Amino acid sequence: MLAARSVSANMCAVDYYESFHRAAIEEGFGEDETAKFAGLLRFAIWANERHDGQIVAHPRGLPPGQSADLLVGRVGGLPHLPVGMPWPTDADDNPLPFVASFDCAALPRVDGLPLPPDGSLLVFLHHEYAYDTFDHDEEQQYARIIHVPVGTDTVAQAPANHPAQLFVSSREFIGPEQDLFAVVHADLPEWLDPDETNLSPLQEQLARDLPHRRELCALVDRLWPAGTVATFQFGGYSWNTGGISRDHLYDEPELTIAEENFQARQQASDPVTDREQENVLVEQELQRVRQEWIPLVQFDPGDEVYSGRFLIRVDDLTARRFDRATSWTVFAS
Repeated sequence: MLAARSVSANMCAVDYYESFHRAAIEEGFGEDETAKFAGLLRFAIWANERHDGQIVAHPRGLPPGQSADLLVGRVGGLPHLPVGMPWPTDADDNPLPFVASFDCAALPRVDGLPLPPDGSLLVFLHHEYAYDTFDHDEEQQYARIIHVPVGTDTVAQAPANHPAQLFVSSREFIGPEQDLFAVVHADLPEWLDPDETNLSPLQEQLARDLPHRRELCALVDRLWPAGTVATFQFGGYSWNTGGISRDHLYDEPELTIAEENFQARQQASDPVTDREQENVLVEQELQRVRQEWIPLVQFDPGDEVYSGRFLIRVDDLTARRFDRATSWTVFAS
């Protein structure tokens, strides 16, 4: 279990948006442009290992005011499941690999990410089997998120029928334990990169409303110096693997959902036949989907080849309906 000192970490919530707004106004940016830029800004919780007292993947140091001592979880080992709850399995009753556990009371509070205030989150994923289904619905049997309410009697015990090793890499089913420490980072959509020139019509419209986007991006980077990679990330934007769809948009689960929503409406009304118009409508739907869905947690499952990811509707996260979180495993390299 996590050290008791971490429990109070989220009780002193920081208003990161107010910090950005105050800094932007002090530097002379207009109220309207600052507000529009803030509408694209998200904050994410990174959870990484620590080496020699420093959180890895932060060569520029931590964002000002943040500590390397915020213990929020651990990767590997055994989960603390409620007494009487069976170990999660796939459709063939094979136990799922346990990935990590997180103390919700220790995780920082971030606007737009309504994580439970207490209890623990347990992450299970067989990423190779999940990816190899090539079917989003079929993939779900190999993934699970479980919230254990605070005060629940739990037990840490391996399933009797688990294999000694699994995966192509022959890793142990019960992996070694490693503590995870949290830092809050700013996250912006990729197209806001000042060097990005291949913008969609909608992105070009948004960019026109942000004539100082280069300077605002630089301000965000000063306030929250970018790290290199998160072992686990709660919230923010979805990671992408570099694939491009519809000429301008990165492949990501939210785009898949937006396209499915668009196609469903197409079948119920007069279809759009112009490709450019269709792209605009799909991107507008993508903006709506990004307000409805959020990356609950994204992570490297341990081999730097795949990425695990659970998306959830904001309403379901608020209501603690973690059984509605969906897995979107990708081959990252």
